[in-house]
Amino acid sequence: MRRSGLMLTLLALLVVSGCAPQVDIEAERSALREAAVAYHEAASALNAGAVAALYAEGAVMMPPNADQIEGLANIRSFADEFVEAPGLEMRCGPPTAEVSLSGDLGWTIATCEMTFEGPDGEPVVERVRDVHLWQKQADGSWKVVLDIWNSELPAPGSTD
Repeated sequence: MRRSGLMLTLLALLVVSGCAPQVDIEAERSALREAAVAYHEAASALNAGAVAALYAEGAVMMPPNADQIEGLANIRSFADEFVEAPGLEMRCGPPTAEVSLSGDLGWTIATCEMTFEGPDGEPVVERVRDVHLWQKQADGSWKVVLDIWNSELPAPGSTD
């Protein structure tokens, strides 16, 4: 009797696991990487509208040395102001992308180099690490839900 109970339990687990949707992680990783490349191409082109279009409605942005920005409307405003920085140029390397086993969450990391005009009118070069948490949307697209970046350069006045 014990053996048949175990067999029924195993059979039930097999049936349940067979009914679970199968996720093609490689395909999702590729789709996520494409979304991240589109993001960085739009950022490099200083296209604030195209960048903002890749954020989810309730997204959160955490820029360095600034207040947290919440919601798509506020992120759009930030992006519009950001691309207007005097002398701004951006170049980003290829992103690393990973996807959860469930296929609905993923993250990307990229490094970007930004040049902009400093307060003294001289060009400033900044290298940043850009980290995004993405969520797959009902329509199959990937949207940023959390965006945080920081500098690779030593803090001013540090001895490193």
